[in-house]
Amino acid sequence: MKTLDDTGANLVENLVRELGDAHKTAQRRAIDELVAMSGAGNQRVIEKLRASLASGDRRVRWAAAYALGQIGASAFAMDSADALCEAMADDDGDIRWAATNLMVQLGRENLVEIGARLLELAAGGDRNARKMALYCIRDLEVGGVDLLAVVERAAHDSDVHVRLAALSVLSRLRDESGQAVRIMLECMKADTDAGVRRAAASALGNIHGANADATAALASAAADSGDESLARAARGALDRLNKFRMEKR
Repeated sequence: MKTLDDTGANLVENLVRELGDAHKTAQRRAIDELVAMSGAGNQRVIEKLRASLASGDRRVRWAAAYALGQIGASAFAMDSADALCEAMADDDGDIRWAATNLMVQLGRENLVEIGARLLELAAGGDRNARKMALYCIRDLEVGGVDLLAVVERAAHDSDVHVRLAALSVLSRLRDESGQAVRIMLECMKADTDAGVRRAAASALGNIHGANADATAALASAAADSGDESLARAARGALDRLNKFRMEKR
């Protein structure tokens, strides 16, 4: 006769197998049940999920990392980083964003290690991973001597979404060298995509230390009747800069 422990062990094994189910609903049900079981003090669940991070099935690796992230601090640790990095390159946008949110969560407790991983990912070969790594870098405010070089390459990436992500990083960067402003000005003046040019103009309005060249370029763009969307973005940026300068007085 099976004991209650035997029954529980079999249930965990079955649920872990379902982590690789091709149907999202079945996969999510398995995740939810495993997370609920872990909350009842079932250490077996956490052990099985950690072991599943090394599965040969990409779906299982991601689902295990996601489940560990839902369980929280008692289970979620650096051993999930590889699966999260992999998921940030996934073709499924929902998976990419969920992995990005979890990477930020992990990075808040392991900033040095995760920051280095993110800079490597942002300079890597997969465009989805580059984009999502940049959003993590922005949210975690990752620094370092390599940051500007990585972001500058991304600001000239062939993928427009990577370029937009790079601008989102630059808009929050505390850079006394003026290099961030230079990169944003280049994007505003010369990028082939109108949306990137607008984003660059808007980002400049967040740089409280923007120099005279930036202000002059924004003023010129604000007066450009040939691109009203860019002109609006430039006027909004100038308004924010002027408001900040007034508040400093």
